[in-house]
Amino acid sequence: MIAKPQRIPQPSQRVVGPDGLMNKIWYDWLRDFDEKFRQTYPYENTATYDPPSLADGAGTTTTVTVTGAALGDMAQASFSLATSGITISAWVSAADTVSVRFQNESGGVLDIASGTLKAWVLK
Repeated sequence: MIAKPQRIPQPSQRVVGPDGLMNKIWYDWLRDFDEKFRQTYPYENTATYDPPSLADGAGTTTTVTVTGAALGDMAQASFSLATSGITISAWVSAADTVSVRFQNESGGVLDIASGTLKAWVLK
């Protein structure tokens, strides 16, 4: 169970006690802060992906496994190569799964090479 975060200790309270150890109130506060801060780190994963040739107005969707992703989380994706008029969108479509859509709105046929697809999720 996560302890209720404490307010920042008063500046008059010493960080290090006379025994040379960190003051317990500061230790507890820093531990709680670290725990909350780690929750802001994105969950991420990469996959090799070769998008198919896409006619203007056409799109394709693939998935990337991102352990820890949950419905309602914010998702983003990027591709390691220039996408030349293809837009990329991402969303959490199921637990541990990010769906990524490649949509061609360039006005012509595009066939980009295989590259690295990266997806990440923020809680």
